[in-house]
Amino acid sequence: MVSQTHKLNLRQNRMSLLEIQKELERLPIPINKYRPSSGDGRSQAFGIVNRRCLPPDYSRNCWTRPYLYHLLLEYGKANVKIPYTSITVNQNYQAGPHRDKGNLGESYLVGFGDYNGGELEIHEGPLTGLHDVRQPMVADFSKVLHSVRVFEGKRYSLVFYTSKRSEGLPEPSVEFIEGKWTFLRGGVVCSGLPHPLKDRVKV
Repeated sequence: MVSQTHKLNLRQNRMSLLEIQKELERLPIPINKYRPSSGDGRSQAFGIVNRRCLPPDYSRNCWTRPYLYHLLLEYGKANVKIPYTSITVNQNYQAGPHRDKGNLGESYLVGFGDYNGGELEIHEGPLTGLHDVRQPMVADFSKVLHSVRVFEGKRYSLVFYTSKRSEGLPEPSVEFIEGKWTFLRGGVVCSGLPHPLKDRVKV
């Protein structure tokens, strides 16, 4: 018999995902054109990311979409029991076969929205097969070939994971300050990161 507490948790889970979906429908995330293996599409990372030619740090999405990041962090606090530094948001994105080389250990994956199909397909290893991720899935599948099956409708998914080389960075938070949602990096308001080449004079 399902307990009242479990039913309440499931309801709160669905409500949290619905709030995230509403925010994505209000303002869709941009198309990512830097994923040659999995293909172009609306897929963006929040939290710690690897940056080309620069040390890992927080994604610009954290300060350009602070309310969405707030919703993601709140969902994570309530539902994700594994350690994580990063969150990938997918919006109607059919990822092609790929491996996530920058991830460490287990990931938490959940799908939501009104769609048919769209299973996670794992192509190798002990988890080979199709997985309906509307039921949250925790597994170490980042290093094996995986993809998303064809779907119809509006499909959203979240992936919580730990990024490589993420040690030593300050904790993130999002607060409502002076009438707007604001990203804080280690308790300090952050609206961008300095680039090491900024203001350098060419010689």
